[in-house]
Amino acid sequence: MAHILVYLQRTPGGLHPASAVALCRARDISSERGATLTAVCGGDAGALDRGIAQAAGSFGADVLVFGGPSGLAALQSQLNPVHVLVPWTEEGLAQAETLVGGPPVTRWLTTRQPAWGGADAVTAVLAGTLPWHAYNEMLEAEYQADVDEVNHPSWVGEVSAACAQDTAPVFAVGGRGPVKWLGSRSINPETQAALTRLGAEPASADEVVTSGTVLWLSADPVPPTLALRPVTVRLLVLPGEHAGLDPSWRAADWVLSGSRAAALGAILDSPWASLSG
Repeated sequence: MAHILVYLQRTPGGLHPASAVALCRARDISSERGATLTAVCGGDAGALDRGIAQAAGSFGADVLVFGGPSGLAALQSQLNPVHVLVPWTEEGLAQAETLVGGPPVTRWLTTRQPAWGGADAVTAVLAGTLPWHAYNEMLEAEYQADVDEVNHPSWVGEVSAACAQDTAPVFAVGGRGPVKWLGSRSINPETQAALTRLGAEPASADEVVTSGTVLWLSADPVPPTLALRPVTVRLLVLPGEHAGLDPSWRAADWVLSGSRAAALGAILDSPWASLSG
């Protein structure tokens, strides 16, 4: 039996967007090739694990493993997967450092049928489109023996303690709180209308956003102030049409391709139109 592995990164709003779309793409490949799709997430986070289990099942995983510090590498050695997918984030790339077949190839996943085909031996995924699978599946997770040795960031304990078992965050396009936008000197009427429908307001250049969602409407690199934002802030980059991959996008949660009005419209037509967790 062939295997595909996907690394699941936690966020305060549930599963990271790049892990969500990576699961959807891996689900399609797995179905085409008769492979088993295994999702692996680091550490035991108590109540938060339920949200990850729900998201993993919803976006297409067959198996979910909560692993120790080297959980992804251990599963690669055990299963010998044909593909491994990680988010194109600091955490995802750190997980990929010791994988056989690396370094990861960065792929901007803007459509469910990308021109680059299946996947690489190790692929680092940038979320450029919304997830397209939504299965009614809640996975029963497996736990590796060293799962308690993972060092979680401080927010994991805080969010886990604040949520009940049935309210664990699963997945959200944006963060909980206001929606702000900045970066573009001119907004066309269609984009402005979509921003208004989302309840997005312009942010000043020196405004400090501590929660919610920031929309960076520019093909310019993400400013350091946004790259170093609190983990409670989701960053959506809308670079517009004909934009090329920018290294600063590694700090973004999403980089939605195509026209800005169309990208915002896709959010408005999705189950996550509110941009909240």
